[in-house]
Amino acid sequence: MMEELKDWEYVKQGIALWLNNMPKAAEESFRNRPSSVHIDAGHTFICFMNAVISWETEKMTEAQSRLRELEKQCAGDVGWLKSVRSKFFGHCENRKSRTETLEEQIILADSQLCLAILVSLSQDISGFMKGGWLLRKAFKVYQHTYQQIYQLYIGTLDTDEHAVGPQAPLFQRHTTDGTLAESLDLGTSSSTAWTVPNSNLQTPEGEWSPIQLEAMRKSQTTTFESIRDVRHPTGESACGSSVSLEKSFTADLVELRGNVGSSIECLDTNDPSTMSCSVPRNNTVLDLNFQKAGKKNGINNPQGFETSIKHDSTERDIEPHEIQRLMGAVSFGYGIFQLSISLLPPSLLKLISFLGFEGDRAMGIACLRFSRQSIDMRAPLATLGLLWYYTIVTPFFALDGSDLSSEINAAQELIDEASDQFAKSSLFLFFRGRVERLKCNIQGAIRAYEFAYRSSAQREIKLLCLHEIGWCRLIQLDYGTAMKNFKELKTCSQFSKSFYSYLTAICEGAFGNFSNLVRWRADILELINRSSQKDSQIEKYIFRRCLKLPRAESGEPPKYNSSLYWKYLVFEMLFLWNALSTCNVEQLESMVADCSQPVDAFSEPMLGISRLILGACLCCLTRYNEAIEAFRECIALREASSDHQQQDVHVSAFAYYELAILLLRRQQHEKDRVEARRLLVYAQLTFKNYDFDNRISVRIHSVLKRLE
Repeated sequence: MMEELKDWEYVKQGIALWLNNMPKAAEESFRNRPSSVHIDAGHTFICFMNAVISWETEKMTEAQSRLRELEKQCAGDVGWLKSVRSKFFGHCENRKSRTETLEEQIILADSQLCLAILVSLSQDISGFMKGGWLLRKAFKVYQHTYQQIYQLYIGTLDTDEHAVGPQAPLFQRHTTDGTLAESLDLGTSSSTAWTVPNSNLQTPEGEWSPIQLEAMRKSQTTTFESIRDVRHPTGESACGSSVSLEKSFTADLVELRGNVGSSIECLDTNDPSTMSCSVPRNNTVLDLNFQKAGKKNGINNPQGFETSIKHDSTERDIEPHEIQRLMGAVSFGYGIFQLSISLLPPSLLKLISFLGFEGDRAMGIACLRFSRQSIDMRAPLATLGLLWYYTIVTPFFALDGSDLSSEINAAQELIDEASDQFAKSSLFLFFRGRVERLKCNIQGAIRAYEFAYRSSAQREIKLLCLHEIGWCRLIQLDYGTAMKNFKELKTCSQFSKSFYSYLTAICEGAFGNFSNLVRWRADILELINRSSQKDSQIEKYIFRRCLKLPRAESGEPPKYNSSLYWKYLVFEMLFLWNALSTCNVEQLESMVADCSQPVDAFSEPMLGISRLILGACLCCLTRYNEAIEAFRECIALREASSDHQQQDVHVSAFAYYELAILLLRRQQHEKDRVEARRLLVYAQLTFKNYDFDNRISVRIHSVLKRLE
């Protein structure tokens, strides 16, 4: 029975085994099947997931090695060397089917994308640079492959008026009167126009800015460089107000004539089974015409579209169901790609733009939603990708402000839909715990994590659940239990032992146990010195916090023997990890009482930190006017100090940002909006190289963009 399955079906079953707490059975299944690109890809995906879950150096190294091998395996079959060899010596091996060629292109791009994610997890500039270059490589393959498969996909819909199933991103059917039959729910209004595969198109207002046009002329990977005025039957321009790209995500390429000057690099220019991708830049046109001439489903069939789908015997060598599966396959990686790019810090956005691409978060979500409804082996991974985005990325980066109700509902729906197949999956139970935590049901989250911990046969997932349980105890201000959890993680986990040592130390201090603090300082410094990731953002953060611990048993200031001093460091962790919003009212009121004490009555670990945390807690309690005053007091304290711009700069940066957000929320007068913008611009230009500067930069950049 298993032998009768196709390789991708076999891999899908192996991934299901891994998700359902049977990792050894999954590994064994991959070893028992004869090697193929699908089997290798499935095994590599599992290694990648283990690395991302654990963050351990050994797992990272193994996954990167496998990904590089997979990349070489696929690149050898679609690279330029094969094209040159074929031109001079002809094909000396059996020609692969078109399905196999497209599969290998997708897996090539997937391997480059996963490798970029692992390299970027170091969170240092070098890692981001390497990751950015790998993303560019992946983009070029996705660009070429997505366009090929998308054209095949709409071709299958043309020939079958009764085609059912999810619609691929960028494609919309139209009613008989030319209007959209339905719209794609993108979840955000931040998306610019959609195309395959580049989003450097019109602004939401339908106008082409000079900067966009200039960037498109310079970009080596921009498909749409020369835009011709395309008229609608009414005589209005497609770029006019009558039709904007907010209303339609359908973009058809027309008049792709000639065979020189291509802005898309062919992966195999000698293989007739690969669709031609020679596109003359001067003749490339974006057609937004909604006429139905020559089309059954509202998709234009313009004359001169030489690369469009021709339903002859050579083009129909792929069955429609295979085309739909390939559409789901490429949508998975392309969706993760778009989300990954959209989350890069603003300091790298100029580099990314220079390399010729940008991220579209809305498109990424839409692609993953399409992929998860496909039959491809990546479908369950697409669901995990969406859960990761909704429950971890969005709350961590605070991408959509403090209101996470839509993300919570979306994640809950995904978990419920997957319950038939993955009800006892420890990973899905983990995400259930994340959802409960976002709902502020901390006790329910702990139960889900404990169930996942007991269910899992994988050490990596057990440690991940233990990590979350520790954080839940920290959110409950249960310092004693949290201290034990983090101490166990410090012993068992290979991920950032210095991080868990620091968490254990500040929990001990907040709990009133001051006897081990000097020893913790020495241990943390030694761990950082031995770490291979000492230049990562998290290690730098821990090193700076380690300096807040006492040096010796005697002769130190009395602040080290005050539990309040250590509570502030705990509160800071909750604030920086966006966990304050999940605290209940009782816990928030307790923190408000601690942070409201007179500043001159004690020594803070960082000047103004108590007022920053006070303002954040008051925001969670919706006492916005009091929060504004707390943030203003924090800024005043920092500015009154002679060295506030040299030490603990993140306190000032976050205070400016949080105050600006509250003023925008209030907007009682126009001056609130003006002051908020001034505060954001000042923080963006003034404060550099502080703790978690990438994260706050992403937020400031996002808010300023919405204010434009």
